[in-house]
Amino acid sequence: MRLFGKKKKEPQVQEHSYEIFGGFTITKTDRGYEITWRSPNLTTITVDSEPVIEENVQTKREGNQIQVLSPECRLKIITKEETTEAHIAII
Repeated sequence: MRLFGKKKKEPQVQEHSYEIFGGFTITKTDRGYEITWRSPNLTTITVDSEPVIEENVQTKREGNQIQVLSPECRLKIITKEETTEAHIAII
């Protein structure tokens, strides 16, 4: 039985994966980066930092917007503590 002190909580990590067909856009905003695609409805996810994009993923940059041109990608969203990250790779 513990009388003093608190038990340390392990940082909880949540991971979600999406398969996106037909490309998508990443837009820099004042709150972070918005990732938008159709599946068949318009879907938007906001992340805190710029997504990590693998080298073999075709992209095109225009100002504050990145277009992902690769037709089949896997988007992995990782949330740990209070930050959200995105990783993009070819399927």
